[in-house]
Amino acid sequence: MKISALNEQTSTDPNSETPSDAGGVAARQGFKYQDHVAAQYALEMIENVVLDRVECETADDILLVWVEGSGEQFEYVQVKTTEAGSKWTKTEVLRRDGTGPTSLVEKSLLCDIHGPGSLFRIVSVRDVNTYLTPLKLKRDSRGGEKIDKIADDFGKKYKTTSTVGNDLSSWVENTFWEVAGGVDGLKARNLQKLARLADQNGANPTHTHCHKIYEDLLGWVDKAATASKVSEPEKKIIHRTEILSWWSEHLAETSAASKSSAKPYRIETRAFFFELNCGEKSSFDPSLTSYDVRYERRVWRAEELAAYLANWLPEIALKASELVGVDHLALREKFRSAVQRIEADSGLNPEHLLAEVLLHSVLRHYNQSEPIACKIFYKAGGGVKSFSNSHIVHGEKDELWLGKPVLAKADSFSDVVKKVMEGLVEALDTDFLKQEREAILTLREPQHLLATNLETALLSHAPIDDFIAVLCIPILIAYDSDVLGIGFSTDYREQLVAEVLEHYQRIKEALPGETEEVKVRVFLVPIESIDRLLALFSSQMKGV
Repeated sequence: MKISALNEQTSTDPNSETPSDAGGVAARQGFKYQDHVAAQYALEMIENVVLDRVECETADDILLVWVEGSGEQFEYVQVKTTEAGSKWTKTEVLRRDGTGPTSLVEKSLLCDIHGPGSLFRIVSVRDVNTYLTPLKLKRDSRGGEKIDKIADDFGKKYKTTSTVGNDLSSWVENTFWEVAGGVDGLKARNLQKLARLADQNGANPTHTHCHKIYEDLLGWVDKAATASKVSEPEKKIIHRTEILSWWSEHLAETSAASKSSAKPYRIETRAFFFELNCGEKSSFDPSLTSYDVRYERRVWRAEELAAYLANWLPEIALKASELVGVDHLALREKFRSAVQRIEADSGLNPEHLLAEVLLHSVLRHYNQSEPIACKIFYKAGGGVKSFSNSHIVHGEKDELWLGKPVLAKADSFSDVVKKVMEGLVEALDTDFLKQEREAILTLREPQHLLATNLETALLSHAPIDDFIAVLCIPILIAYDSDVLGIGFSTDYREQLVAEVLEHYQRIKEALPGETEEVKVRVFLVPIESIDRLLALFSSQMKGV
C-alpha cells in the first residue's frame, strides 16, 4: 500500500475512513514511556536496512514498516505501561471493558488495516506469566503445542476479525511480546545502543553529548506522536532516509565536539632511552636521572636519536588545538607546518632547538607531562624567554615544570653549567616569575588539558609564593661524553655512570642559593658527538 494511502487511514477507530485527532493524541501526556519505545525503533533503523519507517500513533501506538524486496510488511505495536503486582495473564489480556471488542488482544488485532501478512507486537513494562511466555519467543522459532493452545484458546474465546480478515488465532501466531521493563532501563539501553552505533562510525561522543543526541531524538518522536493526523499526517512518520540524515549530522557534531575538547597529550608515547642506574634516587638532592642512547651493533644510535627527536617537532611548534583530530593522511603536512614555523623563528638556533626537543621528549614520555603549547616561541624583552620548555606534571599534587635544557660540547661543560646557574638566578627573580605566569596563562589551552589543581597558583594576582610552591625546575644537559667518544666497549655503561656522577657533583656544587625554595631535577644525557647529532637532526628537518 502506498504511503499516501496510509495517511488516509489513520483514525483512532481502525474501521473508520475519516482521520480524527480524538483519542491517543489528546491523551499523550501520561505516555512518555511510549516515546522511549519509538526511539528504540528509530535507532534500530540506523543499522537495520529492512526497517523502512516508524509511524507514531497512526494505525496503532507505533507502526513499523518493514521492506524486503518490493513488498511491505506492517507491524502494529501497542505499548502497555500499566503497573500491577502480578504478571500479565490470559484473563487480563482477554478481559473486555464493556460490550464489544475492547480486550487488549482485540484492540491490537483491530488495528490491522493493511494486511495481509501483518505482524503484531506488545511492548510492556511488566512481564508475562508462564501461559503467555511462548509469545516472548521469536516468531520463527516457537512452534509447538503451547503456542497452538494459545491460538486455539483466543480464537474460540472471541470471533473478532480485522478489516482485512485476520482473526485472533492468526494474531497469536504473528504476535511478539516484548518486555521492555521500566523507563530507566529502556532509556539506558537506548543510550547504550546510541553510543555503540556512534563507535561503529568512528565517533566517540561524551556521556553528556550522548544524552543531548538522545533528547533530540525524543523531541522528534514526541513531535511525530502529537502531530495532527488531519493537517500534518506526513510529520507522524519517521523515514529511514530521514533518520540516517539526522544521524550523519549528529556524528559530524560529535566529531567537532570531540576535537574541541580532545586531549592530544594523552596518547601513548614511545620509549627510546635507557635509564642509567646511578644509585638510589633517594640519595640525590637534587634528584638525578641520566639516559643512555645505547649502541646497536657496536654503533652509537645517533641517526635513530635524530629521527626520534624530529618526531616531537609538531608538539614543540603547534598548539594542542592544531594537533587534535590529525589523521594519518595529514601527519606529513602537520610535520611540515611545524618545521616551517621553526625555520621562520630567527631567534631560535639549532642547538637551542635540539636541547628543547630533548627535554620535551624526556618529560613527555617519562613523566607523562602536558606541555604548554608553543611556549618555545614566546618572546619577551627581545629574546626567547628563559623557561621555554613548560609542562604540567600530574600527580597527587600537580606541578609546573619550567625547564632549562642546554648542550655542552667538549671542554665546555664547566662554562655551560656556569651559564645555566646564572640564568637560574635571573629566572627566579620575582618580576620574571610573574611574567612567566602571565605567559602560561596566555598560551595554555585548558580545554585540551586534564583538570589540574594548579589554578590557584596560576591566578594573576596571587602571591608569587603560591606559584613557587608548585614549581619544579628540570635542568637537562646533553654533553659530549669522553666515554662515548672512545667508542663501544663492553663496560661502557659502568664508565658512563661514573662520568655522570662526576658531572652531577659539579652541577650540585654550582647550584645558587636561590634554588633552595624550588624543587630541582637534574637530567644528564651523554652524547657521542653533539656536532654530529646536530647535523643529523637538521637533516631530518630538511627532509620533510
